[in-house]
Amino acid sequence: MSTRGRGLHEHVLGTLGPAITAGEYPPGSVLRTDELAQRFEVSRSVMREAVRVLESMHLVESRRRVGVTVLPKVEWNVYDPQVIRWRLAGA
Repeated sequence: MSTRGRGLHEHVLGTLGPAITAGEYPPGSVLRTDELAQRFEVSRSVMREAVRVLESMHLVESRRRVGVTVLPKVEWNVYDPQVIRWRLAGA
């Protein structure tokens, strides 16, 4: 079961991370975890874990009663290997 959960987590990260770094979600955009969980057809716990990873990269900030806010590029951890890969893969 842990492999399946890890696969879902990676799928969400592999889709949402590149979308954020490519600018599909501009800085200041508010994402709701409920809507994202429905969109990716995953549980809220999988979505929360993906958001935690994005927070560790400083791509987003999660706030209670607000949602997940996309941060400006100047705050991103540009030395994170995944952020580098996502930025290079984008336009």
